[in-house]
Amino acid sequence: MELDPASLTLDEMLRMDAHALHQLARKSAGTVTRYRVLLGRLLLAIGRTDAYLEHGCSSAVHYGILQLGLPPKEARRLICIARELESLPYLRQSANQGQIEWSKLREVVRVATPETEREWGRLCRVRTYAEIENLVARSERGEIPADQPTRSGPRSELRCHFEPDQMAVLERGLQLMCQLAGRALSMAEAIELLFAEKLAEHAVDEQQLEQVRLEATRDLGWSDVINAGTESCPGQAEIAIVNPKSRVPTKAQRRKILRRDGHQCAVPGCENSLWLDTHHIIYYAQGGLTVPENMITLCTKCHRNVHENRLQIVGSASRGLLFLNGKGRDIRQERTLDIAFWLDIWCGWLGHAEERRYQGALPAIAVAEDLCTAA
Repeated sequence: MELDPASLTLDEMLRMDAHALHQLARKSAGTVTRYRVLLGRLLLAIGRTDAYLEHGCSSAVHYGILQLGLPPKEARRLICIARELESLPYLRQSANQGQIEWSKLREVVRVATPETEREWGRLCRVRTYAEIENLVARSERGEIPADQPTRSGPRSELRCHFEPDQMAVLERGLQLMCQLAGRALSMAEAIELLFAEKLAEHAVDEQQLEQVRLEATRDLGWSDVINAGTESCPGQAEIAIVNPKSRVPTKAQRRKILRRDGHQCAVPGCENSLWLDTHHIIYYAQGGLTVPENMITLCTKCHRNVHENRLQIVGSASRGLLFLNGKGRDIRQERTLDIAFWLDIWCGWLGHAEERRYQGALPAIAVAEDLCTAA
């Protein structure tokens, strides 16, 4: 019978020799690769079948964040690697058998093709991760990996620590530079471009710098307060909101709502920060006013889910919002039901049907929803 590393205690491992520990470590690393590749394929299938809509999510990435607790970057990476492996049968089989480490796999799928994947697979078995990373950085997609001349010099790393107001300036500035460039810029590209442009310009004095920090902090929504009846700016006279019965918010209203919601979709777990809409919580056709209290920021996918009754939003911006899926359940609480259902299936339960974990989770969720609705 094959030994399962998960069944061993630390004391048992301490009594094993170095060779046995090495073999178990390699087997465990292969298991990590297999399950991550499997999870990526599942997320890819969930995205292509629109199964995420059943949970009130806008995409497979949103589903991974909300229902599986994955970091946004990890969910996107899993789906991307699974999509690349669809056209790389040799690397896919090696990953399924645990013959290639995850760290190396996520690098080589960026440049491997069906013609070169076997060579990349061989290199992954004999080279370290640092060597694989260097080879990938020096190779174009479809190239046979070899010791080509270095395309660029060694990279340098710059580490800085920023105060919150300083970080607000950087993030706001990066956003504006991306808009002007018409594409997404990395922080390294933005810093290089900024220094190149500023070499011939005058320096900013302390007073101007403080004003920039104040404006950037306000744009990120950290210290800005939105009132239902008025909008105000430091150093300016208070401006009344014009015609709250207008269907479309003014540019000033939209700017305030985006600042309040952090310039991203307000649906829990959705990280979309592009193609944002302002949505009436109480529909305009049902008498909802165009005021910040009744407005919320949604990405286009979540906005479509709301109008197709796959996602419901109850409450107000000031008192709190409840996000329900198509079955009327809180999408944040639905994850608890999914976990309880999974435990019932895989771990079983003792006693009668009413003692199931899923059955026990239902009353708690109902009470939570009643409290949110009452609030």
